[in-house]
Amino acid sequence: MTLCNRAASRWTFGVLFLVLSLCLTNPLESREFRTLDPSGVWKSLHGVLSLMLTGDALSFSYSAVFGATAHLCDGVGVAGLVADNEYHYVDEQGTVAFIIGENGLKMQTIKGIPSFCGANWPGEEFTREGYESVGRCRVADAKAHFYVVRPPPPLKRKAYVLKEDRVEVVPACFEGGDAWVLARFTGAKATTVGLLQKNALDCLK
Repeated sequence: MTLCNRAASRWTFGVLFLVLSLCLTNPLESREFRTLDPSGVWKSLHGVLSLMLTGDALSFSYSAVFGATAHLCDGVGVAGLVADNEYHYVDEQGTVAFIIGENGLKMQTIKGIPSFCGANWPGEEFTREGYESVGRCRVADAKAHFYVVRPPPPLKRKAYVLKEDRVEVVPACFEGGDAWVLARFTGAKATTVGLLQKNALDCLK
């Protein structure tokens, strides 16, 4: 007889409810995962990966070529934190992991196929030698709305930044991304990441 079953025969309903809750709780649910901030641009022989982190969400854009017949990768989206320094991007075709380390990071298929690369994509590894930190820009327009990090056309969000606000940026490396940057704004109460229109910013250093 388990601890929970013995409790059922001796204790009141109220105490039983508490014991059942403790027995059924997964201790991993309350665990806080370790996270390194990989925000910036990662370059390899095959592609370019732009990353911007906020909380447990890793926004990315990825452009690469692989294989003897030069297959193209063209991806943009948001991956969620699932383990220490590991984020998964999930869609109807499969799951791609972003695994962050002290010396670099790697992308690999966990399930199905990566929708933004197709079948036979071997994954990719990036080292610190190919890393560039985020850029910094000033908002030039009176108001600039953030857009959802997704394939074109992106959707406008309610969140926005105002003239003279400072934002961190990385290039939007996807087809149709020339007019955009992946941006992060740290405000007094919250941090926001999304796509911003490049012509709304002054990025001269």
